[in-house]
Amino acid sequence: MAEKSETGAVELENVGVVRAGKVILSDINWRVNKGECWGVLGPNSAGKSTLMAVLSGYIWASRGKVAVLGRVFGQTDIVALRERIGLIEPSRMPPFVPSMTVRRLITTGLYSTVLIPCGQQPGKEQKEKVDRQIERFGLTDFVDTSFRTLSTGEQAKVLIARALISSPELVILDEPTVGLDIAARAEIVKEMDRLLESENSPTLIVVSHHLDELPGKVDKVLLLKNGRIFDKGGADKMITSEKLSAVFECPVEVIKNRGRYLSSVELDTNDD
Repeated sequence: MAEKSETGAVELENVGVVRAGKVILSDINWRVNKGECWGVLGPNSAGKSTLMAVLSGYIWASRGKVAVLGRVFGQTDIVALRERIGLIEPSRMPPFVPSMTVRRLITTGLYSTVLIPCGQQPGKEQKEKVDRQIERFGLTDFVDTSFRTLSTGEQAKVLIARALISSPELVILDEPTVGLDIAARAEIVKEMDRLLESENSPTLIVVSHHLDELPGKVDKVLLLKNGRIFDKGGADKMITSEKLSAVFECPVEVIKNRGRYLSSVELDTNDD
């Protein structure tokens, strides 16, 4: 497991996003140190996905300073920077060629594109890297299978394998288990745990609605509400019944079991 560094992997100062006159994010001040694992929690429309799109350079901030991996946006090559970022957004990924095989799709991760660039073909070392990734994620039986014919859980594994193939310094998982069943969700969470235990683990940011999807090694949590930071800090101080009840505006009970957080919501069953 990599040591945490005081060097900033993410540094946001007074960041705001306005689209079509609507304020989506406002006054975002956030620092993520290299090697840390952060969870980002908040209700729908809190601005979580917009914030992740800002970090990965797919949405430009309307105001404020954005620096990722030491590069200040507006003063750096965003395309080159993305090669150092592993972005996993199963519900928002750009469309791949429908007939693309698992092997070819994972290979595109070497180029940070949805297609292997014209005139470029992976060399021996790159092919070996793809083979190792396929084996690591248990995808050997699917190498020549069309991505579109896989189950949702299998597709999620492929997308994570693709995102991690270039050993990114920053990995962003935006609701990586959306649409998965219980077993498939557990496999994705297990893979996040493995990643954090690896010798050169990257900085990890996990966006979710569900506490049980956070890695067991989550260091800190950012709570978002209505496009603003509600609070941020150590996981044990942020993931409490009181704070989550306030963020989600419903009675949330938080339980910690075997080092993982779980939650339940009390529903008012009175008919009065």
